Amino acid sequence: MLLRKPLFIVLLIICAGAVNVSAQSQQQNKNNREILSNEPKPVVQLSDHAMVVTPCDEASEDAQIPLSASVTNFSEPDKLKYTWKTTGGQLAGSGPNATWDLRGVAPGTYTARVEVDTNRDDGCYAFTTTKIVVRECRPKVVVCPSINISGPDTIAVGAPATYTANVSGGTPGITPVYNWTVTAGTIISGQGTPSITVDTVGLSGQPVSVNLEIGGFNLNCGTAYTTQIQRKITSTLTDFYPPLKRDDEKARLDNFAIQLQNDPSAKGYIIVYGAPRTSAAEKEKRIKFAVDYLVATRGVDAARLITLEGGARDQVTTELWIVPLGADPPSSK
Repeated sequence: MLLRKPLFIVLLIICAGAVNVSAQSQQQNKNNREILSNEPKPVVQLSDHAMVVTPCDEASEDAQIPLSASVTNFSEPDKLKYTWKTTGGQLAGSGPNATWDLRGVAPGTYTARVEVDTNRDDGCYAFTTTKIVVRECRPKVVVCPSINISGPDTIAVGAPATYTANVSGGTPGITPVYNWTVTAGTIISGQGTPSITVDTVGLSGQPVSVNLEIGGFNLNCGTAYTTQIQRKITSTLTDFYPPLKRDDEKARLDNFAIQLQNDPSAKGYIIVYGAPRTSAAEKEKRIKFAVDYLVATRGVDAARLITLEGGARDQVTTELWIVPLGADPPSSK
């Protein structure tokens, strides 16, 4: 709070007669003094202003004190000469008005003085002073800014993730410093900026948390955001077998049908591999048996079954695959 009060005049008038050895000059000076003595002596008063200031920053207006000297009881104001002096700070201006700049000074009490010379032969001048108390600044209160991160809640396997921070408020005049870290994956661009991109390759089914610390505030200012990486969907080899008796193969196909029923969106792949001398007709025969049994006996939709003829192996082999929606199909090589 600024403490203000009117300034009372602190006035001293000093007069000194001129000294001359000439009798004529002495008589003239006597006559001049008699004439000037009939006019009241000048009285100087300063304008009121804050008596206590706290100049805590370069933009503080409280520490720039306007000084204005008012002279009364004098008939020739154009002849007055003003001289300003201070015990600290900087002065700007001339004549009856000046500005006393106390920015950057140490705490303490400082005095400003104005002297007014009449520029007359009676040698009279008047002066007055004022004091200003400069207080020590309170420590600046540092406040963290508001930090919000926007990013994806979930992303596909292997897809990059981009996160953007919105930083607002906090202690003014501080430039935020962005320091990002991640619990998984790799930051591939944007470190030190409000936005980063994270590589999530190899993080199937894992959560990724990005942490942002905002430096420059001498406080722990930060927040975090978490994204769930979708689990990679893969095809599953549920069974494989060499040539079997019909009832044994039907039992294998029964289990395969149950797994297809458990996932209505999945496809069933039937791949038959031949021995080095197995004919294509033999492969087709085995594929036809499996499909006919699954469709006619187990009620599997034929559109859900995919058949492939594989390459050559040591012996004839039938593979049964469950391929969920979005999974890569198996290879028949």
